[in-house]
Amino acid sequence: MDPVQIARQMVEARFAGARAAILGGSANTGWRTAGSDLDIVVFLDGPPAPFRETTERDGVPVELFCHTSESYEHFAEQETANRRSPLLHMCGEGVVLLDRDGFGRRTRAAARARLDAGPPPLSATELEDHRYLLTDLIDDLEGADDPDELVFIADRLLIAVAELILLVGGRWRSHGKWLLRRLREAEPETCRELLFGYRQVVCVGDRAPMLRVAAGVLDGVGGRLLVGYRRDAPAGFRC
Repeated sequence: MDPVQIARQMVEARFAGARAAILGGSANTGWRTAGSDLDIVVFLDGPPAPFRETTERDGVPVELFCHTSESYEHFAEQETANRRSPLLHMCGEGVVLLDRDGFGRRTRAAARARLDAGPPPLSATELEDHRYLLTDLIDDLEGADDPDELVFIADRLLIAVAELILLVGGRWRSHGKWLLRRLREAEPETCRELLFGYRQVVCVGDRAPMLRVAAGVLDGVGGRLLVGYRRDAPAGFRC
């Protein structure tokens, strides 16, 4: 069945009084697979929202993200500050399933505008934190002599490099498959080289290609940072 139809039936059966509902995620895109679930953001006027629930409809897994307008804004603000917002992506890129008073269309348009504006830029301190992390991981990859350790170090370096490329480029970061998709969209050639380097480490133990990519990204944001890096404990911290 059509994912939009399944999602709409789910909302009508379960949330007949909902103010609005939006289908997000991969289900209604070219990335849809046989195992894709339905990510549905449902807007209610009050309790039991906010809550999140995993269920199913006609054998299709369904992820429900139920919010009031106030809880949606609260979580969207938190996610924006973290530069990773599943809620804004689901709403801004999704399909409006139900819209009682125009709230669904307004929410989708506002989310799209916030996505287009991009996440907050990195502060100088945050950029230093990322430079320090990459420097440390590059040194670990260069120095490791245990082939199993190499895999785990390369895994963390892969994610750190990908996230830094997105953040410095004013792009939203993400996790898992969406991190790959956003990196591939933002920097396709670097993405290809980074993946090749990672596979060389994992498959044959050759770390040189991945080190070249990581070092190039690091050089582009100010270079290595290790000796002299310092962070004081938060104000008011007590042992």
